[in-house]
Amino acid sequence: MSTTDPFRDSLWWVPAPTDLSPLAGDVDTDILIVGGGVTGITLAYTLAEQGAATTLIEASSLAGAASGRNAGFVAAAPSEPYRELIALWGRDGARATLTTGRRTHERIRQLVETLGIECDYRRRGSLRLAVTAEEAEDQRASLADLHADGFRMLETPVRAAVPAHAAEHFAAAFAMAEDGELHPVRFLHGVAEAARARGARLHIHSPLESARWESGVWTARTALATVRARTLVLATNAYTSRLCPALDPLIAPRRGQMLATAPLDREVAPQPTYAHWGYRYWRQLPDRRLVIGGWRDLDPDVEVGFADQPTAGIQAGIEEGLRLLVPEGAPIEARWAGTMGFARDGRPLVGWLDAEHHLAICAGFTGHGMGMAAACTLDLAELLAWRPAPAIATFDPARFPELRQAREPLTALGVAG
Repeated sequence: MSTTDPFRDSLWWVPAPTDLSPLAGDVDTDILIVGGGVTGITLAYTLAEQGAATTLIEASSLAGAASGRNAGFVAAAPSEPYRELIALWGRDGARATLTTGRRTHERIRQLVETLGIECDYRRRGSLRLAVTAEEAEDQRASLADLHADGFRMLETPVRAAVPAHAAEHFAAAFAMAEDGELHPVRFLHGVAEAARARGARLHIHSPLESARWESGVWTARTALATVRARTLVLATNAYTSRLCPALDPLIAPRRGQMLATAPLDREVAPQPTYAHWGYRYWRQLPDRRLVIGGWRDLDPDVEVGFADQPTAGIQAGIEEGLRLLVPEGAPIEARWAGTMGFARDGRPLVGWLDAEHHLAICAGFTGHGMGMAAACTLDLAELLAWRPAPAIATFDPARFPELRQAREPLTALGVAG
């Protein structure tokens, strides 16, 4: 393993169970997926399961970006109060987002169980902690709407959610029993192996250099290969605009940072936890290591861009949060960061970018890729087979007028900058 491997400082890094190689030579395939994170891998498995000839290319390692650098939450609801989501997206859009989260958890559980993936999957529920009275009231005001739409979030005593000495720092706590957690890289490696066993071709260290629609097929080129594909799918999340500049105003790169402690001698986090409008989050692993991250709101401008290295300022904020939970201190064993793709309106772009030219996208998950992608790729597979997929209708990229107007840039793709 080289010293430049993207998991060098990530708690989740484990080597892939089998050797993967760069794509080389001339390849013909039905569907070419660009991107080997949670989106690309779950889509490749779904398509292979359905019998489609599928090829996936990844610029670095499988799960080498945000999919392997997150907290491993599998949560139905985003961290923001539900009424805020309704105000942003309408009732149908908010409901569709949570339904996608629930279906993603169901899909992940099904994959873990049927494929026998050892990834520390647990369904312990999740917590949302309000730091201020205003945040607490916003969460309480959302409960009736959540319950009406079939999502059971309940207020719970703060002292049941955090150590007793930290309870005074939080105004309220809310629990959602259906949520889960896992080791993201072990999970994705397991799905990748199953996809390969069903005939999908997965290749690492194969960045896409260009792709052009020619004579009814996509001709895509890497350094060592030329691929001809009936359909091209962009599953590159934060990096999508580098291939398709028309998406630059719609998907922005944002960094998230984390750290992990050595095993603690007691439980300090009974469930995966969001706090302070979701800007802070933590969970305790089966071996009692504490994984904690976020604090991006301390310096949001510095967290914009493609850099994926931890920074002193944000790490100091995370350490302050660690001291609140573990005042006696704990050795820090790992620090890492990952670059997420934030959609302009907060919802992913899933569907046809250009149906006439067989170009699709599944990206822009705004920090919720592990909680949404696996259901989105189930639905996207339906679209790729020219069948209806109403569950992702509110994620249709055509909601953005810029994409309805763009034509030429969507038939010729290449790395920008």
